[in-house]
Amino acid sequence: MPDPLSVYVPLDSLTEETIDSIILTIQQSDKRDWAFSKRTLLAFLLAINNKVNEIENNESNNKFDEQTLQHVAKVRQWLVQKDRFGKREQLNWNKLRKTYDQMIKEKEDGTAKHFAVKNIEPYYELTIEGLHPDINQSREYMSRFRSHGWEPKELKIYWNLQQLENLCPKHETKAKQVEEKDKQNNDVNNQTKLEKNEETKAEVKNENTNEINDQMKEEPKEEVKCETIAELKDDNLPPHDPSDADVVKALREHPVSKRNNAGQINYINKGIEKAVFDIPEDAQIIVLNFANERSHGGGYLRHAWAQEEIILYNSDGYRSLLDLKYGRMGGGYAIPEFGLAYVRDICFFDKETGKNRKTDMLVSACYCLTGSPQLYDNPKTDEEWERKTLAKFNAFMAAAVANTKDDGSNTYLLLGPIGTGAFGNDVIKIGKIFRKVLTSKLMGSNGPVTKAFENIWFVSTDEWKNDEFEKIMRSI
Repeated sequence: MPDPLSVYVPLDSLTEETIDSIILTIQQSDKRDWAFSKRTLLAFLLAINNKVNEIENNESNNKFDEQTLQHVAKVRQWLVQKDRFGKREQLNWNKLRKTYDQMIKEKEDGTAKHFAVKNIEPYYELTIEGLHPDINQSREYMSRFRSHGWEPKELKIYWNLQQLENLCPKHETKAKQVEEKDKQNNDVNNQTKLEKNEETKAEVKNENTNEINDQMKEEPKEEVKCETIAELKDDNLPPHDPSDADVVKALREHPVSKRNNAGQINYINKGIEKAVFDIPEDAQIIVLNFANERSHGGGYLRHAWAQEEIILYNSDGYRSLLDLKYGRMGGGYAIPEFGLAYVRDICFFDKETGKNRKTDMLVSACYCLTGSPQLYDNPKTDEEWERKTLAKFNAFMAAAVANTKDDGSNTYLLLGPIGTGAFGNDVIKIGKIFRKVLTSKLMGSNGPVTKAFENIWFVSTDEWKNDEFEKIMRSI
């Protein structure tokens, strides 16, 4: 296994909320660490500190610009422990390192203990005996097509939306920021239209804003093209995980701002394992896996029957989650609270026809509101739940945009009522979060992010959930 502390750190993308999530979670001693999830998060925290130390102490031959140095200073300020009153204390890095060294010696995780596994070696999950035939069938799929597993470049980890948006061409995200400021200005103006004098002022201001926008739109295309060509040179590309080399290139060859696909939304009332075979064979498919944040495959080994498990029984995808655990995550497993994992090319199989279909897989988790053990604390208010759930959804939508092949005109994005089954989230509330995401501008898009894709399907075996979603999405 690779050294967990050598994990890629998206330093320029780190936010205070992301760091708070990690620190808070690793310090909770009352939660069972089913798959060494807290150890995985602690390794990332230590890697962040190592990276910050390297820059602070000038230990690298790389020269860092002022913006990077300023952000490093912010990150250092965020690397603190906070109590419930907001008091901040410095983290004891020596103690944290000793804790990690103790954790790394532990071999028996919750899964191994549950199945009474004695010889605990990497990938022991593939050798547990006496499991359901559906699991044995999926092992045959893995042996047939993924006997050597996934390459590191096929497995991606995103910690938050910012990490993904930072992969876009700079001029794309700058233009978006200008538009968002204009929108905020217009929103303020709209609130002052109760009086005629204010109406006149708002009209004049809107005219001026429109003139500025028109001037921006008239900016020579050649200048933007030159910026893109310059960025394609290695020394001008944004910092990125090696697994995202394909993404960085694709976002410059097919900028999101130039994508203007149909964004057609359809509602498919069948299982995900069947829906993928209704899509043209030459199309790219991206599937949202309603995942478990702390357990690779959720209840797969126990033959649970939720959406994630059904995906894994009917594909070779479980091996990709094991490769995340024993590869990128250094022997543990944790989906970032505000991010996700992204897997290239899992293969679905149809037992009846013998056909197979490749899809990409978004591995994202909702909050579990039913009292079952989970890795991260649940939000304490509806407002906090909405804000944090929106952050999760924005991240997996941005990951789908980033990893789309070509311009998205031949891409099917398969979503669904994530978190509304065993995790107990309200269907209407989840639908409204989806609506906010789908109508927003992400990754430098000029309009709703739906235009980044030709087709978006909401797939569910619960027809009533799709009916509710359709009502909510009707005005998109």
